[in-house]
Amino acid sequence: MRCKAVLLCCAILPVVAQHGSVKVVNPYTSPEDLAAGAKLFRAQCATCHGEAARGTTTGPDLTSGSLRHGSSDEAIFLTISKGVSGTPMPAFNFAGERIWTLVTHIRAMSIARGASQASGNPGEGRRIYQSAGCAGCHTVAGEGGLVGPDLSDVGSRLSLQELRSSVLQPDGTVAPEYWTASLRMSSGQKITGTRLNEDTFSIQLRDSKGKLISVYRKDVADYEIVRKSPMPGSGAKLKTPELDHLLAFLASLRNSDVGSGQ
Repeated sequence: MRCKAVLLCCAILPVVAQHGSVKVVNPYTSPEDLAAGAKLFRAQCATCHGEAARGTTTGPDLTSGSLRHGSSDEAIFLTISKGVSGTPMPAFNFAGERIWTLVTHIRAMSIARGASQASGNPGEGRRIYQSAGCAGCHTVAGEGGLVGPDLSDVGSRLSLQELRSSVLQPDGTVAPEYWTASLRMSSGQKITGTRLNEDTFSIQLRDSKGKLISVYRKDVADYEIVRKSPMPGSGAKLKTPELDHLLAFLASLRNSDVGSGQ
């Protein structure tokens, strides 16, 4: 029993997120994991949720992008492992790795369905993406800036609802690699950039132009880490059709298929 508990804990890998909170990420997302999750879903879950996970009279639709008990990787993992009291959903006593492959499969089905339901025009969304200056911070197919996350495969990683939240509320969840460091040097010079790394003796940053900066701690008079996204909440300024077009473009960015929005 103790070994199973250890295995379960080791399968949940926490990473520090915004404001020092903990976000659990799925470590099993390879194509092999996806295939294993699909096989396990058909064997254990399809009877209640349907082969395509669209729901039946027994189990709910798992492809809506908004699940009653949470849509994050961690929430889906806990729902599967603990079950839902008062419903037909039992607790599955699987090894952590097997549960994660189920999470991968469920997320993939939800993301694929969300992309197909995007109401905007990807081509128009690409033009909005470019005119809004998004490429100054984000990379798509090797082109663009380095301040923000690479979006080349964002359509295969985030659901339509998550894409919308990322555009409208960029401060919702900010990964540590995109925290901003604000330094005041002993000389009075102020330096701001994306925090890359730090150790006992030095701090490494990348400024808005992509230039790498390394300073000695002994030369720093004041140091602040800003755990907010450098991305402005400009999505709220977009009219509904413009936002829909932009989301359709982002949803079309799926690995090698990054040119689908053209």
